[in-house]
Amino acid sequence: MQAKVFDAIVIGSGITGGWAAKELTEKGLNVLLLERGRQVVHGSDYFTAFKDDWQLPFRGRASLLEKRHQAKQARTGYATKQSIKHWFVNDLQHPYLESQRFD
Repeated sequence: MQAKVFDAIVIGSGITGGWAAKELTEKGLNVLLLERGRQVVHGSDYFTAFKDDWQLPFRGRASLLEKRHQAKQARTGYATKQSIKHWFVNDLQHPYLESQRFD
C-alpha cells in the first residue's frame, strides 16, 4: 500500500475547521479532516438553545458536583454553564494530562 500524502491536516469540523478545509480544498490542496466528536443531530441536540439562564438548573451556573466532574473546564468560566456543559467531556471519565496549564 502506498502512503497518502496530505498538504494539510485540519482537526475538527466545527465552523472554523470546516471552513478551513473548504478553503484549502478549493485551492487544490489535499486535505485530511479529522473529527473525533460525537454525532450531533441538528435541532434535537441543541436542547438548551432557546432557554434563558433562569429556565436552567442553578440559573445556568454549574453546581459544585459538576465543577468537580469538569474541573479543567471549570477554569475557563464558561464551559460548565448549564447551557453548554453537555458539549464538554467529564474529566473523571476522560482524564487527560497537562504538562503545563493551557488556560
